[in-house]
Amino acid sequence: MVLKYFGTDGIRGEYGGPSLNDGIAFRAGLAMARLLKKRHETEAPLMVVGRDTRASGLNLLAALGAGFRSEGGAIESIGVAPTPAIAKVVELGDALAGCAITASHNPSKDNGIKFFQSNGTKPSESFELELDNSVGRADAPKETDFPAIEDGFTEKTELYVSRVKSAFDPGLLSGKRIALDCANGALSSVATGVFESLGAEVDTVGCSPNGSNINDGVGSECPQSMAEMYKANQYDMGFSFDGDGDRMVAFDNKGAKLSGEAVLGLLAIRLKELGQLKYDTLVTTRQSNLGLDSALSDYGVSIERVNIGDKFVSRLMIAKGFSLGGEESGHVVIGGFSMTGDGLFSALSVARTVVEKGESLADLASFYGAFPQETRAIAVASKKPLDECPNIRATMQDLEKMFGDDGRLLVRYSGTEPKIRLLVEAKTVDLATESIGKLEEAVRKDLS
Repeated sequence: MVLKYFGTDGIRGEYGGPSLNDGIAFRAGLAMARLLKKRHETEAPLMVVGRDTRASGLNLLAALGAGFRSEGGAIESIGVAPTPAIAKVVELGDALAGCAITASHNPSKDNGIKFFQSNGTKPSESFELELDNSVGRADAPKETDFPAIEDGFTEKTELYVSRVKSAFDPGLLSGKRIALDCANGALSSVATGVFESLGAEVDTVGCSPNGSNINDGVGSECPQSMAEMYKANQYDMGFSFDGDGDRMVAFDNKGAKLSGEAVLGLLAIRLKELGQLKYDTLVTTRQSNLGLDSALSDYGVSIERVNIGDKFVSRLMIAKGFSLGGEESGHVVIGGFSMTGDGLFSALSVARTVVEKGESLADLASFYGAFPQETRAIAVASKKPLDECPNIRATMQDLEKMFGDDGRLLVRYSGTEPKIRLLVEAKTVDLATESIGKLEEAVRKDLS
């Protein structure tokens, strides 16, 4: 499936650039309205829209809304809201679609558009392809001065908050001291109150958004902000979120950052103990470390892998009825609550596991040992199909033959940047380093 506008997670790019601007937002809104009218046989589709704290979100909301309304659609703006809240509002309401205006963990100069279908899930493969094609056929706006859209439905975020709270016992976190980093993003006004309502004592950073400081030295991509908090205080655990709140990075009681695989694994083990891990299977991506397979096999948990991107995780979970999935990057999908990544709900689920097991987060994560891994991200002038790159292809074949079942490699182009990403895992550090060097040399021969 070849997509022109949609990448790994929606449309994304520097605001005002060729990948994302008001014209593209207008066309995306228009295309979505047309597709909803066709699929749902209605002349007046309703879409819920929220955004993160970037200043450009207001302009994109106006442009997207103008395009959607031009086809007879209606918009409900819930204002600044975490992406999983938008998904939950759509799932529980009567809107036919949802949209999050966000660039997730990217810097403030970027922005993006993520869509949800009427059941609160990310678009299916067929829906996404049809929408992408429809954006390409959509008319450009005749005017560029789009009227502002008022945030008239901000109280709907509380529907999401109440559903999150109700999933956990009152007083669950009493006596726990927790550090939170909200990335100056969409969870800035939400996360602290939820944790405190469950009894936790909370210290925060990254809760003062100003339109241009989202992910600026804080958030899931900046573990140093959490390290600074731990220097001054002791915590039972800590959680850093990304700009739109659909990802989470956990820190243990010693201030050490947990890998995404360790988080997924400890949740899988706990759900299996409770009889809630459907088919005793965890869904993750091809980027996930082989050490996770080895560790979870001791607990009777198997792994299914998909392409990189939480939309692929969700799609397989929906298709096969699995109840847990996620990525190393911090997306965690807990099917009993939602079929999209939810940083707040997954953080609370980790905290609940700590309480219920009566063990520290460091001890709970000790089951996991990663295989040595080397990664590279190399800028490329073009994304030539890999089967047209003879040196890369030959090197991959040689390495795969050498590894057998004791290692693996992954070569893919970035979905959002002009880069090729390389990953090698092996039983020893020396072998991983040597192997990635060979891959890097092949890339430069084929793509320099």
